[in-house]
Amino acid sequence: MKKNIFTSRFSQIFQAVSFWGVDKNASFYERNFTKLINQYLVLLFAIFFLQFAMVVTFEKFTLYSVFLGIISLFCLSVMALKEHRKNKKLLIFTFIFICLIITYYSSYGGEKSGVFLYYFPLVLGLAFFFDFQKDKKTILFLALFIISCFYLSLLYDFHLFHPSYLVDEPYQKKLMFMNVTLSFVAFVLDYYFIEEKKASVFLLQSKNENNIATIDHLKTENEKLLRKQILDNNLTKENVDEIMELVQKDDPFFLDKFQMMFPDLFPKLIAINSKLIISELNLCAMMRLNLDTKQIATYTNATIKSVESKKYRLRKKLDIPYDIEITQWILSI
Repeated sequence: MKKNIFTSRFSQIFQAVSFWGVDKNASFYERNFTKLINQYLVLLFAIFFLQFAMVVTFEKFTLYSVFLGIISLFCLSVMALKEHRKNKKLLIFTFIFICLIITYYSSYGGEKSGVFLYYFPLVLGLAFFFDFQKDKKTILFLALFIISCFYLSLLYDFHLFHPSYLVDEPYQKKLMFMNVTLSFVAFVLDYYFIEEKKASVFLLQSKNENNIATIDHLKTENEKLLRKQILDNNLTKENVDEIMELVQKDDPFFLDKFQMMFPDLFPKLIAINSKLIISELNLCAMMRLNLDTKQIATYTNATIKSVESKKYRLRKKLDIPYDIEITQWILSI
């Protein structure tokens, strides 16, 4: 029973940490990617902190233990940056910073310390934090920088800064074993999170394809409804062309003309919510003409985000269910 409670509590804490600083208004991919970054950082912190504790236990405080402590705390502190965690400049600085620390401590501990093994998961980590299609130059620059540091250290037999720290023979193998294990685990983590990121992209693409199909279907249905309403209101092509010309010019007479052609819409909307304002009725009129968000933004000199916000507030005022497309609802009432 206690084990189940502990497991449940640990799961709750891990979930809370995973979603720390995740913007709820962001896209599905952004939310999921931020969650993966949090999990990645927490697991790296746990690995390095465990190594730090083991080194302190074996040798008390040394420069090498400081190295592990710095890395573990750095991984944890990055989480406090919230959305800035994905800032490219910060990511570039982070990779360079960690690479320089590895370069210094591989020189301090020497070849037999195994610190140089951290270079490999560091290179693989580039594929998780950056988009290969968008950030090719950045990835190439950082990969060359990391590889150059590795070969430079190798060229100087890991005595790049000063003579290597002489580790006691009994501890030398333990140190190498720990670093081999740590670098291997970090490498596996890199691979796991890269696959999770790829799965998110695939799921997003599938959702987008479904959304496009749904939008195309709704457009077809909306056009059918609009044609039916035009016939019901005995409107001619000239009438429709005239009102479309007014809406495209953002003409103040648009609403008056619209009410003449579609006299039933506004009374029905006001019956649902009498607090609707002119700009909201204007938005409803445009949707009744089957205009999409981009067209409305263009004709009203607004941003797409602004129009989407207005639609969101209108949806709440009219109490439209979230599983129903708002333009479809306007056309159907």
